[in-house]
Amino acid sequence: MTLIYMILTLGIMVIVHELGHFLCAKFFKIGVPVFSVGMGKRIFGITKNKTEYRFSIMPFGGYVRLKGMDDFEGTKRDEDDFMVKHPLKRIAVIFSGPFANFILAFILLLFMTLIYGISYMPNTPVYSVSSLYDSLLLRGDSIVSVNEKPVRYYTDIFKYIKPNDINSFSIMRNNELKRVIFNLDKPDSFAIFPEISTKVGFVSPSSPAEKAGIMKNDIIIAIDSLTINIWQEISEVIKSSYDKSVTLKVLRGEETLLIEVTPEKKEEQIDDSIRYYGVIGIGYSSETIKPTFTKGIILTFERVNFITTSIVKFLSQLFTGRMSVKNLGGPISIYSMTGESLKWGFDSFLAFVAFFSLNLFIFNLIPFPPLDGSYIMIFLYEFLFRKKTTAKFMNIYQQVGFIILMLLIVFVSFNDILRLIIK
Repeated sequence: MTLIYMILTLGIMVIVHELGHFLCAKFFKIGVPVFSVGMGKRIFGITKNKTEYRFSIMPFGGYVRLKGMDDFEGTKRDEDDFMVKHPLKRIAVIFSGPFANFILAFILLLFMTLIYGISYMPNTPVYSVSSLYDSLLLRGDSIVSVNEKPVRYYTDIFKYIKPNDINSFSIMRNNELKRVIFNLDKPDSFAIFPEISTKVGFVSPSSPAEKAGIMKNDIIIAIDSLTINIWQEISEVIKSSYDKSVTLKVLRGEETLLIEVTPEKKEEQIDDSIRYYGVIGIGYSSETIKPTFTKGIILTFERVNFITTSIVKFLSQLFTGRMSVKNLGGPISIYSMTGESLKWGFDSFLAFVAFFSLNLFIFNLIPFPPLDGSYIMIFLYEFLFRKKTTAKFMNIYQQVGFIILMLLIVFVSFNDILRLIIK
């Protein structure tokens, strides 16, 4: 079932991408001889308005063929040839593919926001602070306001802070109101982790927790002989117990239960090493609010901005060597992430599809052949300098890019296989 969802996901995202190219090309009256759903050999199709709409044998992916796009030095052209059009129109046609992935992600996230709502974590006392700023706040501090704005939810803290500027926090410490003023000179390294209650907010289907009988709204008060006060303590114990069973003491209404559960063994790659940890498939409880349509659009824009910023930051760290290329994954990693998202419910799966679609949006804009970004760069050069690229240059440019891209695919696939071997 996971494989089917993975193929459908990849297929839908590629088709949406190609549909973006197709619709924009049609808008600018550019010929589109072929629109194929699937790759490889043609199975069947129909022709309408000079476009053959075909289904091909490989059930994932797809492509559009733009008239005259590959003929950079053609002398005899029709008026609907791609290369006849103004460079800005060509850029629009190329950009419309990745942009369609952006639109898909936005629609999915907006749907999730309106239907499932937004989960807010209450403004609970501080559990820990990232090391660069750990002298500012102590465990147990309650943040009352940030830059004179009252904090109701945990996310309000990051909504009101001012990066690379002076910030003022009002905090309650030992029943005394204090003010902390500091310069947030390294905003990427600033993180506050609040105390989280031990109430179970959700249980993943088919997880060790569900099989053991743990239910939503259970309150975990102990694990083995250790008394539990906050969620972070649950996480620490479970993560370190991937090779043994544990007994959870749970409050369910007026009843106290003892539930034995064996955490599932997971792994994550940290630079050049593999770290193992345990999970049982539960999440903490939070307040869910369903926003109005207008508010939902605003929140979706904020969510999209956060995800795209994170992806760009990851890619920049990758290209600058600050992050190991071993963190890259290929088809097996995609399969694994698809399966994990399905375990946490359909909303989690939609979030994964939206995240993946935003990845395609950004990745395709990298100015590297044969990605869309490379064509955008070529046509932008033509527009600025009034000089067309030669066919000879494009052939070499595309061949070198294709070879490097194939090497990258081999490399990420090797990473996947290596993770399976180590596992």
